[in-house]
Amino acid sequence: MMLRFLGIGALTALLVTGGCSAPADGPTTPAATPVASLTTFFPTRTGPWETIQPAAIGWDTTALRSALDWAGTQRSTAVVVLWRGRIVAERYWQGWTVGTDSIIASAGKSVLSTLVGQLSATGRLSLDDPVTRWLGAGWSRSPATEARITVRDLLSMTSGLNDSLQLVAQPGNRFYYNNPAYYQLFQVAQRASGQEINSASRALLFDAIGMSSTWRLSFDTGEPGFILSATARDMARFGLLTLSRGRWNGTAVVSDSTWFDRAWRASPPDNAGYGYLWWLNSGASYRTPGPYLLPTVQASLIPSAPRDLVAALGKGDKKIYVIPSLQVVVVRHGEEADAAGGNPLAISAFDEQWWQRLKVAMRY
Repeated sequence: MMLRFLGIGALTALLVTGGCSAPADGPTTPAATPVASLTTFFPTRTGPWETIQPAAIGWDTTALRSALDWAGTQRSTAVVVLWRGRIVAERYWQGWTVGTDSIIASAGKSVLSTLVGQLSATGRLSLDDPVTRWLGAGWSRSPATEARITVRDLLSMTSGLNDSLQLVAQPGNRFYYNNPAYYQLFQVAQRASGQEINSASRALLFDAIGMSSTWRLSFDTGEPGFILSATARDMARFGLLTLSRGRWNGTAVVSDSTWFDRAWRASPPDNAGYGYLWWLNSGASYRTPGPYLLPTVQASLIPSAPRDLVAALGKGDKKIYVIPSLQVVVVRHGEEADAAGGNPLAISAFDEQWWQRLKVAMRY
């Protein structure tokens, strides 16, 4: 029974399509429409979101239902699955609804990456700019050498700084998942755009794709930092934008058509699983957040997932997976799946276990 893990009132009004939950507020693709002829659907800000049955695209409905049921047992609060922009499945748990938003932790890093990409595409900054061009001298704890650190180094987590913003390695050479260094990108983006970060995000990204329930919250870190709060559908909208390489229904939201090719290419010399604030499944190895000299894992990031998967991953198992070869976006909102798992900042056991199930459902 598809609702066995859901409490009363945990879902908004639903249309059951082959045993998988899909929203009742949008039209279903007519069964007579050949799937091969379907172009990508882009939802408007307030209009209905088109849905499609999993069987219509050749997926195993029973296996997809099982994968969603399993996600429901893993402290998930929301799951959205898109194919060519259409909702294949959508589930809510723990009292969540379509309109519920919450912080997405470091999954928001990929959103900031995209904002920086648009600032670069429109000539308002260069990735090769020294960070000192935008923040001035003295933004780090190593003022004598900080001019060597570029915007690109912040995007790829290769600033060479430790958590105290002291230079401990040559910039551009060593991956270290450094949040205090990452926070500096917000100030860079604000100064390059000439706008406060929420205003810049809305003007350059959010408004164009209907991310109307998303905003950045400031928090006290000792450094100027922000964290993103979003609904599952807004996360899915962002995933769809990136799947479409920055275009939204024919409009170039990210002006540089090559931006995602570059953002989704391994950037740190010692981490094949990381690009410009995106996690990559294409490498034969990866390094996770942790101290310098953290061992390299000799495997792809999520072995059961397609190799071209890229992901925005956040603490507490916030996930936005984008798979260009399948034209699929998968979003998971919720709490840390394994309460005893140590609250990983990015990849966790949940990713591989879920993709083992999704692989069967999507039949790739």
